[in-house]
Amino acid sequence: MKRPLVVLAAVAAFGATAAPAYADTLSIPYRDLDLSTAEGQKALDRRIDVAVREFCALDQQLTGTRIATRESRKCYAETRRQADKQFAAIMDEQRVGG
Repeated sequence: MKRPLVVLAAVAAFGATAAPAYADTLSIPYRDLDLSTAEGQKALDRRIDVAVREFCALDQQLTGTRIATRESRKCYAETRRQADKQFAAIMDEQRVGG
């Protein structure tokens, strides 16, 4: 199973992602979002979900089944937990004025 390093990257645009330094790095840009609003926070949450699902191949269908593999589900849970923790830290920093 991949051991992901989630990076919430403050880059100018969502589509402008650089190649990751490691194959197990997931970068999710957010600079174009206003995280002080509920809409901006929801948009980042959607970006995180989409990126993590793709990173963990959660939606990849295998021949004969629509059920995600155990490894994909575990990867999703672990990666999503890590991304949510980083997102919370970013929000705390912004509230403090960082």
